[in-house]
Amino acid sequence: MDTLASYDELPYDSLPLPETQPDFMAAVAKLHGFETPEPSRARILELGCASGGNLIPLAWRWPDSDCVGVELSRVQAEAGAAFIAALGTRNVRIVHGDLAALPDDLGQFDYIIAHGVFSWVPPAVQQALLDVCRRHLSPHGVAYVSFNVAAGWAMLLPLRTELIERTTAGLPAPVRFEQALRVLDELEAEWTDPVLLKEIAYLKSAAPSYLFHEYLAEFNVPMRFSEFAAQLDAHGLRYVGEAGPRRAVVELEDAWGLTPEGMAGRWLDAEAALDEAHLTRFRRTLIARADAPCAQPPRIEALNGLMFYADLRCDDEIDLETACEQTFINPAGNTFPVAHPAMKAGAMVLAMAYPGSLDYSGLLAEALRVMTEYGVTENVEEAAFRAALFQLVMAHGVMPGVSFDSCVNEPDEHPCAHDLARLQAKSPGWVVSGVRHVAMDLDAPGRNLLGLLDGSRTIDTLTGIMQARLADAGGDQSLETVREMTRRQLWLFARQGLLVT
Repeated sequence: MDTLASYDELPYDSLPLPETQPDFMAAVAKLHGFETPEPSRARILELGCASGGNLIPLAWRWPDSDCVGVELSRVQAEAGAAFIAALGTRNVRIVHGDLAALPDDLGQFDYIIAHGVFSWVPPAVQQALLDVCRRHLSPHGVAYVSFNVAAGWAMLLPLRTELIERTTAGLPAPVRFEQALRVLDELEAEWTDPVLLKEIAYLKSAAPSYLFHEYLAEFNVPMRFSEFAAQLDAHGLRYVGEAGPRRAVVELEDAWGLTPEGMAGRWLDAEAALDEAHLTRFRRTLIARADAPCAQPPRIEALNGLMFYADLRCDDEIDLETACEQTFINPAGNTFPVAHPAMKAGAMVLAMAYPGSLDYSGLLAEALRVMTEYGVTENVEEAAFRAALFQLVMAHGVMPGVSFDSCVNEPDEHPCAHDLARLQAKSPGWVVSGVRHVAMDLDAPGRNLLGLLDGSRTIDTLTGIMQARLADAGGDQSLETVREMTRRQLWLFARQGLLVT
């Protein structure tokens, strides 16, 4: 196959995916007792990399890494190659090709990423993807493979069936997408099921590429976790753990004295049961070669060897004296209840340090310091603090890593953004990615400002330029108002790790 026509016509959004960061994958593996290679010097392969919106920022963050992307859509592969050439980075390349026909000389990789591929390709390509993982993973490497899960998708399949049957196969993807929007309006009037109505409402506001490739593409085959585990076994691979947020974590009873190999079967059965109990819809699974050390369910004691970061806020006054539950919110709008007073102080510390990170002992020490500053002198039971932190890490309220990243945490008089951020800001269709691999939602003035930050202009000069550009666009703002807007935007750039000295 020369290219993938539907992805040429309606490209999937090429975004940074936080759970695919090798630093994060290494931390998750460590929680499961599995040691992976050093991320900053790793070889990284992404299958179905689109135009590189996920892979290129990883290569930029770790210049000593070697990154390769494979993409079947010629349009997206060429767009990614052009962006890499403009950026001038030499440790990443995108190959236009089929993952089922990769050259044998690619070598081994410490981290393999396959997001949004497995469930959306024919069975033969699924097998080829797992073959790639077995052939090209290094001895202690891990692969990230996401897939749709049957337990959660069972109630949504009628919607996919209706959209396929009521739209015309063979039409160009954008035209069929427009048909699908009209069908959604019809179904919204016909159906009463709250689950399906909620999904319809989401699809009407989602990216066109998501609706088309999730609901109208030829393949979307949700799978039971037990079936996926059986396929891993057949391909000489094994389960390491889950990179996605967990609402519940497997805890095996009567496991004392069992080796990881001895508890593997019980663990896999428990994971399958969790899917049924929680109607899991999507998994982000980490896997390794079968001859690698055996992983185990996540261990709370492994927190000691990790770094932590979090972008959280609490809209209420934080109570550090009592164990009342309070809600912390991340920029995506996800909520995380926290009751333990020291963990609430820890969330405050992480929010102030972001995008920087702290290790376990540093986080605990800083949380206790904050409590003392607020006049709270009661002894803190470390085991309870550790348990609260573990819950937040599992839910992705707090993100773990294995390395420390230093960042400029405030703009200076001549603010300068790094080359990747400025090129992303100036490139139509490209998303700006923060240092923590989070997509930034910037409006046109924000992108304009970011593109100007080459270190040659003062804040006053930038303010004048932005006032003139806003006036050209029909916005009449005072110089003082624009200066305040500019300063706020610069602080946002600093908080997302885009500024350099």
